[in-house]
Amino acid sequence: LVQTLLKLLTLDREIETQTVELSEFLEQIEQGIAPKLSERGATLDVQCEADTLCMNADLMQSLLFNLISNAINSYDLDAPDKPVMLRVFAHTVAVSDHGRGIPKEALPRIFEPFYMVDKSRSKKLGGSGLGLALVRAIADAHHASITVESEPGEGTTVSVVLP
Repeated sequence: LVQTLLKLLTLDREIETQTVELSEFLEQIEQGIAPKLSERGATLDVQCEADTLCMNADLMQSLLFNLISNAINSYDLDAPDKPVMLRVFAHTVAVSDHGRGIPKEALPRIFEPFYMVDKSRSKKLGGSGLGLALVRAIADAHHASITVESEPGEGTTVSVVLP
C-alpha cells in the first residue's frame, strides 16, 4: 500500500521512456502474474502484433499487473474456457476479461483513489482501491489515453493508447 501511494505521489514529474522489446517484456509480465493466475484457476491469453513500444517499462509493468490482477479477480470461475486477454497492437495495450463487468453508474469513479465498485471484494481479495488510480497516473505520465468498455455480466476491456 505504501509503495503504491508513493508511486501515485511521484508520478506528477516527467518520466523517462525508451523503446522496449515486447517479446521479453510480455514474457516477464506472464511470469510475474502466473502465481495469481494459478491461485484463481485463470488463464492468460497474450497476443502481440507489435515488436516494440516506447514506454517506461517498470511503470508499464505496474500498470499491466494492476489491470490483469483486476481481470483475474473478476474471473468467472464458471467459464474457465474464457481467459483473461492481453492484447498489444500498434500503440495500444488492452486487457479484457469475461467477468462481472462494471455498472455504468460506477464507470466515472473507477479511477478515483480508494473507490471500489464491489466493497466486499476488498475483504475477500485484499484490495485497497488504489490499483486503477495508479493505472490512471501511469497512463497520464505516459501522456496516454485510457478507455474502459464494460457490460455487467459480460466483462470489461481497459485500453491504454500510448502516443
